[in-house]
Amino acid sequence: MIARLAKRLKQRVAAAGGIKAITFDLDDTLWPVWPAVGRAEQLMMEWLQQHAPRIVEQFGVDGLRDLRDQIAKKKPELSYHISLMRILAMREAAIASGYSPEVGEQAFEVMWRERNRVDLYDDVLPALEDILSSGMTVGALSNGNADVDQVGLGKFFDFALNAVSGGGPKSGEAMFLRAALLAKCECQQIIHVGDDLSSDVAGAAAAGMVTIWLNRTGEKSASDFADFEISSLSELSSILGQLRLFTSE
Repeated sequence: MIARLAKRLKQRVAAAGGIKAITFDLDDTLWPVWPAVGRAEQLMMEWLQQHAPRIVEQFGVDGLRDLRDQIAKKKPELSYHISLMRILAMREAAIASGYSPEVGEQAFEVMWRERNRVDLYDDVLPALEDILSSGMTVGALSNGNADVDQVGLGKFFDFALNAVSGGGPKSGEAMFLRAALLAKCECQQIIHVGDDLSSDVAGAAAAGMVTIWLNRTGEKSASDFADFEISSLSELSSILGQLRLFTSE
């Protein structure tokens, strides 16, 4: 763990009145996202092969992705509505292949259920259990479309926001401000943990949060916005203890 600008951080935390909440990114922070997405797309294609084979013949996985991207370009204001983009693409693919749009929606549901079957990193449950026992407010802030209840982590979170419910994607400030509202505290009283230097670290820092960069891959890039850099969530307990000490001094 590397703490940067410790003196200034100490002053910030003490001036804010202490840490009241912690928020987590989801994809690639609590689980690797692409294995889950890959399995979900494969299962959807298997379902389509059985129930709507002409979609598979006409589009395939790459064609469906291209169709989704085309729709996002036509409707940029909806581009961060990930589930909606996929639904619209599947509806369009179904119609183009001679099926009812409902077939496309059913295919999306198959994919979405599987997308929420994730393999948690080993350090996730111990860290969340520890935080649950601390009594802190806990939130999930994601640009993706995973559902913490469907994933099986709902009991650990007091609220969960995505780019739609949060008013826009990270690194924009809307989701972070919405998190503070739901946590009933100021942004300066929230720790945000995430793997992405732009959307998580820089975005949360701009909103005034204490930032923890979860660098699982040992990436060499440094960040001027990260208050802490960790390689595992097992390091969170020490950081929380340190921040509580800042408040009590």
